[in-house]
Amino acid sequence: MKRARGFGLVEMLAALAVFALGCTVLLVAFGQAARTLEQVRASDRLSLAARSLMDEQRGQRLQAGERNGRDGALRWRLRVTREPGPATLLPLWRLDLDVREGRRRLRVSTLAVQARPALDASR
Repeated sequence: MKRARGFGLVEMLAALAVFALGCTVLLVAFGQAARTLEQVRASDRLSLAARSLMDEQRGQRLQAGERNGRDGALRWRLRVTREPGPATLLPLWRLDLDVREGRRRLRVSTLAVQARPALDASR
């Protein structure tokens, strides 16, 4: 009796099933990686916007209150409050920033000390 060479139908179907399963796993993995990259990109955009807004506050005189702003799809709200403390010390301010873009949201809080303006020597 002669032996048949090559693969039989069952072996080919099994190989195709394993190949299809491997492709499915890779497709799911690539999809999750793409979603994760999109989340990171959106988080980076919110983080950069928050950092920029906080940096803007360093050059300005801080005053208690709330400000809102919008830049395209990006919306933000900054609340500045003075922290209680002795009047003889430099004022301590709390800055709470809420940045939103669509359903994504980032909240950042920090404390800032701002020197009092020097008295005018010409008076």
